[in-house]
Amino acid sequence: MTNRIVSILAVAAALFILYYTNEMIRNFVSSSLNGIKRQYLAIEDSFQTFSKLHFTQAETIQLLQEQNKKLEKYYILYQALKEDIKRIEYECNTSIKDVYNLRLVRALSYANFGDYTKIWLDTKPDFKIAGLLQKEFVAGIAIKKDNKILGLLNGNYKCSYGVKVGEKANGIAIGSGNNRFILVKYIPNYEVIRVGDQVKTNGLDAIFGEGLKVGVVVKIWQEGSYKVAKVQLYADLTNPRFFWLMKL
Repeated sequence: MTNRIVSILAVAAALFILYYTNEMIRNFVSSSLNGIKRQYLAIEDSFQTFSKLHFTQAETIQLLQEQNKKLEKYYILYQALKEDIKRIEYECNTSIKDVYNLRLVRALSYANFGDYTKIWLDTKPDFKIAGLLQKEFVAGIAIKKDNKILGLLNGNYKCSYGVKVGEKANGIAIGSGNNRFILVKYIPNYEVIRVGDQVKTNGLDAIFGEGLKVGVVVKIWQEGSYKVAKVQLYADLTNPRFFWLMKL
């Protein structure tokens, strides 16, 4: 009995060492687990859909009616804006292209144990970098890694994108290690910024469009010849399930 336990522990230790030292094995295990997770989530979605259809019909109908009213409002505003754009195109003899490509993607699993700032996403690896949104709020970026798509959430140190603080102070948002905050660096010293200023994307990074909400400034300090702002984020990334992926 003792020999059997020792053998099992030895095999487990060997597999553990191989997993963390051999990249090919690590990628194989990660892909296999993500495949299992993908099937599990598909079954879970089917069960939830069945439950909603048969047990919460009244509530679902009411919710859909309310959402439909909001969508009708946005559609009317969109049509009005579309006509304004056509008029501008005609007056200026130019064309404005819709360059935004949005798709809904599912979070599969965290990339590393204990690191809640990197997450594998269930989508085609047909791009190198894209933006991630949670509802209307910026949640991070997505990159291609090992022929899969890895989400670097706002807290990740390698997550960065262009932002505007207040009315016109441009800077670079960089992960702080905490998904609740992000640091905006390289703000020119001559720019006037204040605690409470809104932070939005500036559209100059080829990742996000302009004007997407990031967060609000909670602290400002000097770092060399630049200012740095600590920003409390709008996106709640405590339990990430779905994201909007923005490709430019």
